[in-house]
Amino acid sequence: MRPGTKAVIGVGGNIGTGKTTVSKMFAELGARYVSADEIGWEVLPEIVEELEAEFGKAIVSGRKVNKEKLREVVFTDGEKLRFLNRTSHPLLTRRIIGQVEAIRSGKVVIDAALLFDWPEVYDIVDYPILVRSKRELMLSRAKAKGISEKLFESIVSLQRNDEEVLGMASYVIENNGTMSELRTRCQLIYEEISHDC
Repeated sequence: MRPGTKAVIGVGGNIGTGKTTVSKMFAELGARYVSADEIGWEVLPEIVEELEAEFGKAIVSGRKVNKEKLREVVFTDGEKLRFLNRTSHPLLTRRIIGQVEAIRSGKVVIDAALLFDWPEVYDIVDYPILVRSKRELMLSRAKAKGISEKLFESIVSLQRNDEEVLGMASYVIENNGTMSELRTRCQLIYEEISHDC
């Protein structure tokens, strides 16, 4: 990689595919890590009044939003999810772009489930990566994080199908094997990107 150059890697994928694991593997290899999920929770206090007005007092405590309750509300009702997205995404995407632009050189990885749904974020990515997995593996990983099968099915039904975004990805990672196999795949991609820059 030439000194002073920057390469932006974007990692997207549905719930339970392992996109955060992949992103963190790139971070271990030297990329700066930007998490859309973490930034998303950070911006919620800025819109807490709108959320409380729309979803009720049950989802908030002071200026703090209860993640589990919010997740249950928005992922079982498409209209509520659209409201949350309309309200939070402009703040969220601006902050992601700001964080990436503040990094002047080296490699940056954006961990974003909705990478392929956000044109403004997708446009600053040099190497978009789609992480895929078999459905039973996605479910078991979601359950390990405390997400019920019913909620998992609701979330999947509201996310885009992999086939719709395949053509937008520079790389596709099939995450159905061991952690060692996944790490090897990430390392090969990282090396390719390094040689490309």
